[in-house]
Amino acid sequence: MSSPSEIADPTTLYQVRDGVYAPDLLIAAVVNLDLFTWIERQGPVTEAQISAGLEVATRPLDVLLTYGAALGLIERQPSGVISLTDLARQQLVADSPLSLHAYYASLAERPAVGELTDVLRTDRPAAWASARTGGSGAGWSQRLDDVEFARGITAAMDARGVFLGPALAAAVSDLPATSILDVGGSSGIYACSLLAGRPAARGTVVERPPVDVAARLLLAERGWDSRVDVRSGDIFTDPLPQGHDLHLYSQVLHDWDEPRVRHLLGASYAALPPGGWMVDHDAHIDADKRGPLANAEYSVLLMHSTVGKCWSIGELALFAADAGFENVSYRRTVAHRGALVAQKPLT
Repeated sequence: MSSPSEIADPTTLYQVRDGVYAPDLLIAAVVNLDLFTWIERQGPVTEAQISAGLEVATRPLDVLLTYGAALGLIERQPSGVISLTDLARQQLVADSPLSLHAYYASLAERPAVGELTDVLRTDRPAAWASARTGGSGAGWSQRLDDVEFARGITAAMDARGVFLGPALAAAVSDLPATSILDVGGSSGIYACSLLAGRPAARGTVVERPPVDVAARLLLAERGWDSRVDVRSGDIFTDPLPQGHDLHLYSQVLHDWDEPRVRHLLGASYAALPPGGWMVDHDAHIDADKRGPLANAEYSVLLMHSTVGKCWSIGELALFAADAGFENVSYRRTVAHRGALVAQKPLT
């Protein structure tokens, strides 16, 4: 695999793709919720008050407020109080002399605006990529049962790993892992990246059918099938395999809600040996939930199409500690990604 220094930086291309739904969420907030007018009239409010007052679900509201804060439209205080910035007050409040409300309303018929409004109201994800034909209106997770869709998603996740994988490997090269479990690892490209610098180590990818078939094919094509095996299973109903001293979640936790994220971290804690490591590689939100903008935009896509979001560093650190992990740290990599690292106590 090439190192990141040998590849022209594709961060902008990641951001364009990952942020594709973000403008539609802002249109929905301005026009269908009239969020900024409501906050201005209520005065400083809490998330709970916004949720109740506008009948918006907690998860998508959190994504919306993070995106608004990253855009410089919302002040999000550590106390939980929400208020508007001057930019939002002047440009997005309906009765402001400078209001762009009508300007945004002219695009309110975009299909994704309606989809995101429904997600805000119901907390139910929309169809992946807003697909409408060929029986593909099912949610992302359900569509993974379709062989062709699973192959396409696996190839998509594999494509970004060519750049992201080596940077992740460099960030965690000090962890003394001899056996890596890539949980929900898709093609296994991240496990391979970590193993490239550990010639004596081996790896296992845990994936559900039919993604497991695509993973085996891609590993064989790259010549990694002798060092990385694929275990078929459901990461939520089957216990995680034991015998691995590093569990890797690479852009997996962002697909799931809090109960299932906590379940996975607890399952890793149970399966790891004392002193073992858990690594969550992802596009994380800052602990104060005010950015970075690229990850706030990506979180909108995840909110639209999955039951997850981009989790904040603070949230994941809390979940990891609650599971029993210690020595939690954060290491930045490339393309607005990073690795949250935690260790199971030695005793």
